[in-house]
Amino acid sequence: MITSVDFSLAEVTTQDKLIHQGVFSNPGKPGKKALLWVHGLSSAFYSHIELLNEFARQSKVNGFCFAAFNNRGHDAISGARKLDTRKVKGYSHVNAGAGYESFAESVFDIEAGMKFLTKQGFSQIVLIGHSTGANKVCYFAATRKTPHVGAIILASPLSDRLDTVLDQEKLQKDLEHMQNLVRQGRGDELQLGYHYFPMTPKRFISLFSKNSLEDQFDYGDPKPRLKYFSKIKLPTLIILGSADEYL
Repeated sequence: MITSVDFSLAEVTTQDKLIHQGVFSNPGKPGKKALLWVHGLSSAFYSHIELLNEFARQSKVNGFCFAAFNNRGHDAISGARKLDTRKVKGYSHVNAGAGYESFAESVFDIEAGMKFLTKQGFSQIVLIGHSTGANKVCYFAATRKTPHVGAIILASPLSDRLDTVLDQEKLQKDLEHMQNLVRQGRGDELQLGYHYFPMTPKRFISLFSKNSLEDQFDYGDPKPRLKYFSKIKLPTLIILGSADEYL
């Protein structure tokens, strides 16, 4: 029985030049398959250590590589290095974290992780999206054509908009306020006290507006659209906990 896994630290650079850190575990024997973990809202590659260790252990048993990288939405409020040849160090710093990220740009983060794995010799990649990471994997699978993705896993796919804890009447008022701020040219100003972490008006609208690009899993609505999910042609595993509050 394998009880420990060796991880290596790694960095990837996205198409828009952001630098993300992460880890990968090589099975130590020839193989083509790799699992790429895409973390959820305000999470990071170092979150859920016990879960990731188990993924890596089982991957090693089956001869798979396992990798997990930060994306531009890691942690609530953070920063990221961006390649910049004008700087002496070769990079500059930009705002990052769940409060700042743009959902549409999440495809760049996934592509960077996949590029890393293919360079290591792994040509069959399974994307695992957890929580809001499932939204990203769903969108990626529906809009990007790549021969290297063999399947996807959507682990606890959910709608932040339909969170049962939220006061829906207050949420609508907050959305109107955020939309007004965007119209005033203040869409990138960090707002406090509207959720469990600070976020910009643009981010708030992305998370909580009906039919937004990020609103991938509207299965709690009377007439769900599942617009991007319905376009997926890959083998797909969906995991929903039997006691999931969103069911």
